[in-house]
Amino acid sequence: MKNNVNYLKNWQNLKSMSMQLIKITEYCVHYNIEPSFLISLEESGIISLTLVGPDKFIQEDQFSEVERYIHLHYDLQINIEGIDAIRHLLGKLTDMQQEITVLKNRLQLHETLQRS
Repeated sequence: MKNNVNYLKNWQNLKSMSMQLIKITEYCVHYNIEPSFLISLEESGIISLTLVGPDKFIQEDQFSEVERYIHLHYDLQINIEGIDAIRHLLGKLTDMQQEITVLKNRLQLHETLQRS
């Protein structure tokens, strides 16, 4: 009975998000990749898949990110661990760029106040 309740809950979530989800088997056919690749990304915590009954779905807001991972893996032969490391480093780089922008703005404000 518990599984039926979870299935119903997941189905209701899917209905409300139907425009935002695509079955991973369809996604894989479109990109000519193996579903095991997406499963590996999920198991590594790189992406999140939504389980509805026996099927797994990928959220639309992850498409561009997953396309990048497909390129890294299939075109550049980078394994899942490498993809995770690259993702981590790119996140750090983005954080540092934002911090630099904040510091530049603060410096500019400080210089402006000193001139006044």
